[in-house]
Amino acid sequence: MPLQKEKGEATGALTVAVKAAEVFTKPRQEILELIAAQVAVKVDLGQAHEEINRLATIDGLTGLINHRTFQHGFDVMLVREERRAGALSLLLCDIDHFKKINDSYGHPFGDKVLKEVATILRKAARSVDLAGRYGGEEFVLVLEGSGEQGGLQMAERIRQEIEKMVLHHENGPVRITLSLGIAVYPGHGTNKERLIRRADQALYRAKKQGRNRVVLWEAE
Repeated sequence: MPLQKEKGEATGALTVAVKAAEVFTKPRQEILELIAAQVAVKVDLGQAHEEINRLATIDGLTGLINHRTFQHGFDVMLVREERRAGALSLLLCDIDHFKKINDSYGHPFGDKVLKEVATILRKAARSVDLAGRYGGEEFVLVLEGSGEQGGLQMAERIRQEIEKMVLHHENGPVRITLSLGIAVYPGHGTNKERLIRRADQALYRAKKQGRNRVVLWEAE
């Protein structure tokens, strides 16, 4: 017996096994149809709830986790690394001259740029890492169990992937670059706020030094 949504779309099936066909009298069949309809509503509500939860954690444009989910996930990762005396690298990434890209090629093309950068970050991240959209044209990547060397290698790999990428616009090919700042736990800080602040300071230095580069935080 099909489980159907209001519009008639099947979401599953209800199967009842009996030894004799005559057990399926019309009244009993009507009861089963009522049960199937109630089950279908429950299934539909459950799927809707799952989708609401997913949308609450995911950035709608890029498909990466959103800022709020990153903040929570970063907390969890810091606690885990503290317990096992491990390390992690925080990479803050910013698309260079993004406002100029939007102004020159339009916001739809700007959205395409954001999606392409997100795809590269998603592919670079391992299942244990955290890749998200930090806000606007900024992205974040947290590398579990990764110290300075691992963070630098990953950041440079991402920077090179972005640099060699060619996007196509009706006015011609477009190339973009990425600046990245890195802070490492525990060497550069042991709490979330300090690590984010120092990664942001490193990112600022990357911008100031000419963009399209990776900078590891260090005390001035």
